[in-house]
Amino acid sequence: MNVDVESTYPSFENRDLYVELGEHIAYYRKRANLKQKELADRLKISRAYLSRIETPNTSQSFSLEILFNISRELNVPLKYFFEPFPGPQKSMSMRDDNL
Repeated sequence: MNVDVESTYPSFENRDLYVELGEHIAYYRKRANLKQKELADRLKISRAYLSRIETPNTSQSFSLEILFNISRELNVPLKYFFEPFPGPQKSMSMRDDNL
């Protein structure tokens, strides 16, 4: 049985975009003082899935529907997820996933 594992992951050219997007999601979630579990519950996704989205050393693809819902729940305009971080870049620790 030959399984094409690569088809389930973002293409190499898009990998960095997913990683950056995940870092922005983590930044704005922490700025909103929400734990991963709290945001995941609001989004009706698992905390593990949100963790994979936010983790910088992975590239978890996800739908625009999820991104729209994250934007709404965090009260952050969509365009902010694609712009440089405000102020000192990543001033909050990205390692504390459950913060």
